[in-house]
Amino acid sequence: MKRIVILISILGLALNGHAQILKKIQRKMEDKVEKSVDGILNGKTEEKNQQPNAGIPGTTGPKTAGTFDILTKSEPFIAGNVLLFEDSLNYDTPGHMAKYWQTNSTGTVVEINGAPGKWLKLADQASYQLDTLLHLPQKFTLEFDLLTRASEAKDLRSIDFGFSKNNSTRKYIYGVANETNVYTSLQYYYETINTTSNNNNNQSRIEFPLSNYANAIMHVSVSVDGSRMQVYIDDHKVLDATVLDPQVPKHFFLSTENYRNNAVALISNLRIYGF
Repeated sequence: MKRIVILISILGLALNGHAQILKKIQRKMEDKVEKSVDGILNGKTEEKNQQPNAGIPGTTGPKTAGTFDILTKSEPFIAGNVLLFEDSLNYDTPGHMAKYWQTNSTGTVVEINGAPGKWLKLADQASYQLDTLLHLPQKFTLEFDLLTRASEAKDLRSIDFGFSKNNSTRKYIYGVANETNVYTSLQYYYETINTTSNNNNNQSRIEFPLSNYANAIMHVSVSVDGSRMQVYIDDHKVLDATVLDPQVPKHFFLSTENYRNNAVALISNLRIYGF
């Protein structure tokens, strides 16, 4: 009888010890599962929170867009579909003043190595307008190419273009003059583009890498729709504002400042479209 009791006791102790071992194993398994689940969940969370470039050598996360980048994402310039005026200077004689232009100074049609076509060389401290009383509608687009030759872009000082209230170049056209409707100033020495309206005193100033245009062709596009005007330099929009009075006459003009160090500016491929 005692042997039976002893065997039962030993068996109970064995079963109890075995149960304890099973509990320990179960706890370890549960801990591993919990850690695995936490790891998976944390991994997904970190993956969601991780920046696109994180973990890639040489990167520091997404780059914020600068002024120039933002400009490149603007709506594209759309030219009109009805040609009102075009002058590529193809029928002008080199060495003479362009026949469709007038100035308070002088100008010469030239051909430039590395730049196709003919160009009107613009004298410094001079203003230029079309030698025609072209009536511009309420909605139109205007484009031209501006070619520069300079050791440094800042030697061009500034070049202004815009719309005057009359078509007279008997004297130099200043942007701030009462005769000026609105003008945009390419200020090479400040690397800014400023637009000023003499109709509502609206002013715009934007930084732009004009130093890149010391020896390059710049394509300028202007879109006018009533009182609203947009200006593009190549594909970059630099103005979109209400600056015009639809009732005030608009005559395109361009004025240069005193060049430095033999810098030169030239214009060609003027096109005006209506809709």
